[in-house]
Amino acid sequence: MYLKRIGITFTYLAIFAWLVSCNNGNNAKPDTTTPKEEVAGKADRKLIVEELAKLKAVLASGDKQKIAGVFNFPLSDSIQIYTESEAYQKELKQNGGKVTKTLFLKYFQEIANDIQMEQINELFKHINTAGLLKQDKLHYENIVAAEPCYSFCSIEIKNNRVTLSVGSGSNENFKSKATGDEVPENSSEFCESVLWWVFKFEDGRLELVNINGAG
Repeated sequence: MYLKRIGITFTYLAIFAWLVSCNNGNNAKPDTTTPKEEVAGKADRKLIVEELAKLKAVLASGDKQKIAGVFNFPLSDSIQIYTESEAYQKELKQNGGKVTKTLFLKYFQEIANDIQMEQINELFKHINTAGLLKQDKLHYENIVAAEPCYSFCSIEIKNNRVTLSVGSGSNENFKSKATGDEVPENSSEFCESVLWWVFKFEDGRLELVNINGAG
């Protein structure tokens, strides 16, 4: 009988211990530890924003020597440059189709116009890159009611790619004066175009890997 009572007592104690452990588990605070990947991602995003600030300053300086530092020479074929300068085209051919730093500096203004460097400068005036700490994409549009086309720009971060976009689009609310078979002033063939500067973020810095456009 005595052993039986001891057995019952141990049974009650085991049940009690189980109930206490369950109760403690329910009251336990959730794990608020931030995953290492998330911490690293935030650190990278901060560095990207800092690198964009440096890029903004370099382009705004107008100093072609400093701006040349944004590019790797000779330029890759993925950096698309089209200029009507016959002198440029002649020297480019002599260089075997390669854009060297010397050629870039010599024809800097023509190249800057073609890759819309001034529009990229405007992008940084309209977009506060600090916003990229919380968002993956920032976009700006300048729509004027009396104008058939509008300009836009954006910055987007996706994985280790940072894309700067500048371009124009059709103002759908524009009242065209075109009649009959005339093409409206806000037609897509007149208005729609876009140019992309694509950077790769690697080893703590931005590397320009592509410039191309459409429209």
